[in-house]
Amino acid sequence: MKLEYVKSENNTADIFTRQSPGLETSLSNVYFQRIWARMGPFDWDLMATSANVNETPQGIPLPFFSRYYDAGSKAVNVFSQQLQGMRAPFCFPPEPIILMLLKLLQAQKRSCVVLIPHTNGVWVNLLKTFTVDTMLVSKPFDSRAFTITHSTGKKVPKIFHHAMIAAKLVF
Repeated sequence: MKLEYVKSENNTADIFTRQSPGLETSLSNVYFQRIWARMGPFDWDLMATSANVNETPQGIPLPFFSRYYDAGSKAVNVFSQQLQGMRAPFCFPPEPIILMLLKLLQAQKRSCVVLIPHTNGVWVNLLKTFTVDTMLVSKPFDSRAFTITHSTGKKVPKIFHHAMIAAKLVF
């Protein structure tokens, strides 16, 4: 037996382990286009995968960063990227890393529209300091706004117990 390191992009098994749509919450295109109409257009999706990347009104997927190697992503790990060349990024971060994302945007002075829960998280004061516009995206228990892909491949509703809002941040 021999142990050998295989880079993620060269690992043929990764296509099955890295494409994890069941773990990725997707915002429906109808709801994303409402955000686009009010706060867009957007030129990047900062946290996505090929399974849930948002699209322009013409159906073109936005360039995106993924959390691991993804054949469709421009790079991996938004926290290791320089964001200066972006004009109007969009981001739907997982709730546990919202504060990290806000601090990254603040450090790089990068304006962004973020989709976040309307809760009183530890990040709310930082968010409010730099928010110039907000919009209600979905009410609590909305079953049409978000989906996840079941292991069978079928999209099923992802229901949040709180409202979700889009906030336009200017740092």
